[in-house]
Amino acid sequence: MSNNYDSLTQNAVLTAVEGVLGEPLANLIIPRNSYINRVYELTIKASRQPLIVKFYRPNRWSTEQILEEHALLERMQSQELLVIPPMRIADKTLFNVDAIPFALFPKMGGRALDEFTKEGWIQLGRLMGRFHALSQTQAASTRIKWTPKQATLHHLNILLEDKHLPDDYRQPLERVVNQFLQSAQPLFEREPLFLIHGDCHKGNLIHRPNEGIYLIDFDDCCIGPAVQDLWMLLPGTAKDCPLEIDWFLEGYEVFRDFDRRSLSLIPSLTIMRLLHFASWCALQTADVGFRDHFPDWGTARYFNELIREITNIIVVE
Repeated sequence: MSNNYDSLTQNAVLTAVEGVLGEPLANLIIPRNSYINRVYELTIKASRQPLIVKFYRPNRWSTEQILEEHALLERMQSQELLVIPPMRIADKTLFNVDAIPFALFPKMGGRALDEFTKEGWIQLGRLMGRFHALSQTQAASTRIKWTPKQATLHHLNILLEDKHLPDDYRQPLERVVNQFLQSAQPLFEREPLFLIHGDCHKGNLIHRPNEGIYLIDFDDCCIGPAVQDLWMLLPGTAKDCPLEIDWFLEGYEVFRDFDRRSLSLIPSLTIMRLLHFASWCALQTADVGFRDHFPDWGTARYFNELIREITNIIVVE
């Protein structure tokens, strides 16, 4: 995967985007903060219009999955939800260079959100409620089902096959995750599952003055429970955040009912998130600069802490 990205020189980026736009760009390329994909800010030379180009990590998503994401964003915007769909050029949203898919987006700046007021939580709840009311009507999806049986078992298998997992931790990891799978999967079988954002945290929200809160970065959208798009926003555990949950649901339930019993899934979703991240790291170890970002990954210390965290959450549950 890193070899594909090595071909993305400044000249290659400019040539690829100019070929799609059919007009020249200014020579300035500004890398944007993104580790998974390669994202750059560019400027159309004549109009001075800024835009964003996203080169998707090769082999991470299929073409069908990316196009499904684009179609969802367009559908949401048509219903006046605050999202940023890709630019449609010659009736296409997805392009390709050297086997790397890429898309263009209008640049829309905004303020990052560190904390929410009561009104902010209500506004966010309305946005998510409208999104879920729309996305739950989608009949089919190519995205992964966010359940222990499908997603977490897949992540476990990636880790067990990875050469960086120390032999002493292979059996303990497999044992504790299988224990989790047996206890957690029945909880998900009782829960309605539909297309959700999947990675809804504060880093994927921006506020634009006089417009509101925008939901961005749908790379990890999946089929899962509604509560997955709430729990990572909370400043603490569900027990510690009753007001924030009440405010969020005040806005959410204007558009869609929310079963509060699903809050009991949060410990399981936390474990799933830990294993998802660990398996993601296993797939990226060959990337240039990976160790600079994640120096402890793959060490005995890392896996000891991972197993301890999972065990502690299972005990609390």
